Amino acid sequence: MKYLFSIFLAIFGGFIAYNIGIPLPWMLGSLFTIGFFCALKVEIKLPKKPLPLVRALLGCVIGSNFTNEIFININQIGKSLFLLPFFVFLMILSTYFVLKIIMNYDKKTSLIGSMPGGLNEMVLLVSEIGGNERIVTLLNTTRIIMVVTIASILTYLLTEDLINETSEILYFSHLDDLFYIFIISIIGFFIGKIFSIPGYSIIGPMILSSLLHAFDFINVTPNILLIIAIQIYLGSNLGLYFKGINLQEFLGPIKAGVLSTLISFIPLSLFLYFLNFLGFDLLSLILSYAPGGQAEMCILTLSIGGDIVFVSIHHVFRVFFVIIMAAFFKKYLSKS
Repeated sequence: MKYLFSIFLAIFGGFIAYNIGIPLPWMLGSLFTIGFFCALKVEIKLPKKPLPLVRALLGCVIGSNFTNEIFININQIGKSLFLLPFFVFLMILSTYFVLKIIMNYDKKTSLIGSMPGGLNEMVLLVSEIGGNERIVTLLNTTRIIMVVTIASILTYLLTEDLINETSEILYFSHLDDLFYIFIISIIGFFIGKIFSIPGYSIIGPMILSSLLHAFDFINVTPNILLIIAIQIYLGSNLGLYFKGINLQEFLGPIKAGVLSTLISFIPLSLFLYFLNFLGFDLLSLILSYAPGGQAEMCILTLSIGGDIVFVSIHHVFRVFFVIIMAAFFKKYLSKS
């Protein structure tokens, strides 16, 4: 009954967040709901055994975005993609300064917390190297909410004719692709484990899925219910980090998240100005370089009729690059 009650709370929190319209609703909604009840010392129990499979499924879902459109549009986006890692490095340096020097966090938490990767991936890595999961969770959550909000305002100001129509969500579409997604996830998991790839539970399936999709060996689309289930499960597990948290532990990371996000706008503005000078569309650059959630930026791009291929490739590449970079840092940080 405790497992069922906890799962119900996670789903209910995601449902409320989705209807309110907050960014990344199913993940953040379940995270905040479970975290809230944990902070109130309510006994929350969630199954841990599915965690490796869920991580593998997440990696496969990320890799499925690597379609052959990457090769078709490589001439157009090559310069921007080439500069993206330099932006990531500058952002990490600037935000690391805030977290380590101003907020006085430890080196492991500051470095992983400054990386603009996925919420789950960064918390997973920081937990494996002995950093503070609560701080990294709140840092990434704060950044996602701030970036999505600011990007939404900018798109409204820069776009004259907003397209407010949203396509119907088909919850039961692509069910026949689930079998292939599970197979790719499991095979990628064991490939990553056999070759000792850092963060193999996510990166193994992500590499395998991206290669299969990029070279057009397979073309599967993750079912929306699967994506929602992954977000709810991982978000609710992140909420468990709030057991016994006090007000100071909560407000500190929120403040750090706001400061580090504002500081990151400095390198972001420099790169946007330079790329816009080279002839790239400013709105597409904002949506592509903004270190918010990949799903939220893509949905926002679709809602205004933007260049979804350009934007989605940038976010997949950024997350892919940051995850691999962070995983290789793991060995160094684990020895510190």
